[in-house]
Amino acid sequence: MKAVLLAAGEGKRLRPFFSRPKPLVPLLGLALIQRNILALRDCGIKEFIIITGYQAEEIEEYLGTGEKLGVQISYLHNAEWQLGNGVSAYTLRQNHFADEKYILMMADHVFEIDVIKSFLTAAQTLEAGEVLLAADRRLEQVYDLDECTKVKGQDDFALRLGKDLQDYNAVDCGLFIGSQALLDALGKAVSQGRYTLTDGVNLLAESRKVRLFFLEGNWVDVDDLESYKYAEKMLLKSLVPPKDGLISRTFNRPLSLRITKVLAKTAVTPNQITWCSFFVAVLSAICFAVVNPILAGLLTQFASILDGVDGEIARLKFMRSNYGGLLDAILDRYGDFLIIIGMTYAWYTAAADPLALGIGAAALTGIPLSMLFKEKFHALTGKPYIPEIHDGITRYLPANRDGRLFIIFLGGIFNLLPLALAVLAIITHLQAWWRLYNARRII
Repeated sequence: MKAVLLAAGEGKRLRPFFSRPKPLVPLLGLALIQRNILALRDCGIKEFIIITGYQAEEIEEYLGTGEKLGVQISYLHNAEWQLGNGVSAYTLRQNHFADEKYILMMADHVFEIDVIKSFLTAAQTLEAGEVLLAADRRLEQVYDLDECTKVKGQDDFALRLGKDLQDYNAVDCGLFIGSQALLDALGKAVSQGRYTLTDGVNLLAESRKVRLFFLEGNWVDVDDLESYKYAEKMLLKSLVPPKDGLISRTFNRPLSLRITKVLAKTAVTPNQITWCSFFVAVLSAICFAVVNPILAGLLTQFASILDGVDGEIARLKFMRSNYGGLLDAILDRYGDFLIIIGMTYAWYTAAADPLALGIGAAALTGIPLSMLFKEKFHALTGKPYIPEIHDGITRYLPANRDGRLFIIFLGGIFNLLPLALAVLAIITHLQAWWRLYNARRII
């Protein structure tokens, strides 16, 4: 399936704040249209047609052929872009799609990627001549409802669309699956002097040819400064995975997301952040070894926070890679080991107690077991191990990395290294054996 992005408008309400054409307005490190291209690319779409109008040359120069983004981009120019977005969409008639389906998207609308994936899946059930329209019926959650195009729907079909519609039960999200039927409807509307995309869609709606897909994720039309700020918050919030532990969710993420918001506007890569987190962990280990536990504890927690930033940047800017995940896992283990060694060394040199070596060794061997079990479980079953489902009451143990590092942080700032090491040794092995016991009923 090809993707068609409408990028012809002027974007007057954003121009006082940004000097570039609206599709090129940067949002957390990526231009609006670039973000949509990369999102669609991650959904398997490689061919794009960009319909330009206002400042077309700047847009074409910025995106080029799409090679740098890993896609193919061609352009169609609408010289009459000021008439309306229906005229811009109708420019697509210059390409001969026959009855091929294509995704039609506004360059300035931002969607969570899972919304797009679900939408494309729903498109597989479309019948010939039908259009699929993404709609949101959660009216109480829609941002700036007054400015949205309203939809009156019945039995999953649109009956009527309009910005000033008084009787409605959903709003148009600006995301379509179209075919030649949509172009024919747009051509008819344009010939009648009606130039919006809504005009063409309404002609199809009269024949019950506009099927509705009610999305469940988040989206926003970036039309002014307020909606721009809302889009930032929406994207940052989407970076928090549901599997986050208590420490990560309540303590780390609020800080890591602030760092991510700043770093997203730079050229810093996720792998560079991974290395930075590792070096902070090394500094923490050194501080423990030279008996500066307070600074060591603070550095440990900072390393834990940075450990979330690399993944956030990777997801936010579509920079995820298998190598990046592997690098993160290996360096995390090295960082953990060095910190435990530093703590054990500090305890042993201060007290000359052989018990320090035993408990340190127990903590050292227990730390990698959580990740090892999850990875082995996934390799054997093909399913992810979800602590909230599989761990039972032990899911409350702070044995995952964010919890372990938080224990080390507390042990450092309160100078209770023996207690912190003992707690780590107990909870990591307890969790591992509990999981091993439960695995008999799962695997």
